[in-house]
Amino acid sequence: MRYALISIVLMSGFFISGCNLISPEPATVMPVDIPDAYVYDTGVDTPPISKEHPDGGWWQQFGIDELSQLIQTGLGGNYDLQVLKARADQALADVKSEKSNPGPFLDYFLGGERTYSQSKTLGQSITRDHEHTYSASLDAEYTLDLWGKNRADINARELESLAALRDLEDGALTLSTDIADTWVDILSVRIRMEVLARQIEANRMTLKLQELRFINGKATALDLSQQREALAQVLSAMPLLEKEEKQLVNVMGLYLGRTPGTPVAVSTVDLPQSFLAPQPGIPSDLLENRADIKAARMRLKAAALDVEAAKADLLPQLTLSASAAFSSGSLDLLFQNWVLSLGAALAGPLLDGGAREAQIERTRAMVREALNVYAKTVATAICEVEDALVAIDRQKTYIELLAQQLAAVNVTLQDARVQYLNGQSSYLNYLAAWASMESLERQLISEQATYVKERIALYKATGWRREFFNAPPAQDKNTGAN
Repeated sequence: MRYALISIVLMSGFFISGCNLISPEPATVMPVDIPDAYVYDTGVDTPPISKEHPDGGWWQQFGIDELSQLIQTGLGGNYDLQVLKARADQALADVKSEKSNPGPFLDYFLGGERTYSQSKTLGQSITRDHEHTYSASLDAEYTLDLWGKNRADINARELESLAALRDLEDGALTLSTDIADTWVDILSVRIRMEVLARQIEANRMTLKLQELRFINGKATALDLSQQREALAQVLSAMPLLEKEEKQLVNVMGLYLGRTPGTPVAVSTVDLPQSFLAPQPGIPSDLLENRADIKAARMRLKAAALDVEAAKADLLPQLTLSASAAFSSGSLDLLFQNWVLSLGAALAGPLLDGGAREAQIERTRAMVREALNVYAKTVATAICEVEDALVAIDRQKTYIELLAQQLAAVNVTLQDARVQYLNGQSSYLNYLAAWASMESLERQLISEQATYVKERIALYKATGWRREFFNAPPAQDKNTGAN
């Protein structure tokens, strides 16, 4: 009776100390303040939901089937996206593995043995004999989750699995915007090549006219050489544009999961002109809209659960076991001869050199790391939206001023031409205005493409999306996470 009382007291002490040890950690405070509004929110157009593709991606706002097809191809074949899918599958397998840790486990064993023997004594004949032995066993084991260690481990792995799915979602959004950006760049460089080709042809025609004027004594040798220099200048720009186009096509092929160099079907000839940007909302919206923020928050919660599991690892574990053994020399009597045993074992650490305490400190440090990663992710997202908003507004103004500059250069060009033909100005003044006009024409196309890309960037920065895949979004069960 005395020993039973001592056992009860010891077990009570274990449970009381265990409850104190695995008490929840103090709530962490995110080291970043989320503002109530964006600093540079000048207001942008709200995109209408496509009636033809109500569940389509953000790219449906373009209304261009070619771009939609390219993005859908990339979502199905991109190598980086396949890597993220494999990681999500690995994380899901980790959840299944963690759920199996406490058991119950049931193992079986079946065996048979036949023994041959031979003996001989001095002066006697040899004696030979043999016998059969059959055996079977069942072993069962289950570890009780007294301190919630297994539950914490399972919830942590579920959160990491959901975070991996968010990584996949964020990767799909990034890929879609990268494909769209590259598509816009391809259109831009091809339009600039067409403009440059017209400029080359115009310079060639002007060179012929100058040669005739030189023969007739109306132009000097200097005028002729300056026109040849102008032609050489525009000719030298073409190889760079051709190189840029080839490299962009290679990049697009890689995004689509193809070998670089494979032809990519881009037949659109004009940049989109009426592409709307999404409403940015308020900064706190990013916490629910951005997949990378959700992933960081889930990993922070998983790290906190790992602390609980590490603390519970200091406490004893109670394991229940049962086994049944069967053995007989005759197969038909095998299950008539058996032994059944039941057991319970309480095991825990006494001395481990501080390894488990060190693991607790390590998991706490991981929480601090995850907290700062989460805070940085939030701050970066807000910064990206702010950058996108100011870029859209200022780029639009810049394009308007660039167009005014081009119009002014065209007037200057006409005046310089008239003065040159009247002998009031040198041909160099005319060429300078012409070269400025040619450069501005190509630059305006590049800046218009940049404007489209910056509106695309706002979609990525705000996390605006429809479903990228046919499967419904994962629900955060039993974790309180979103």
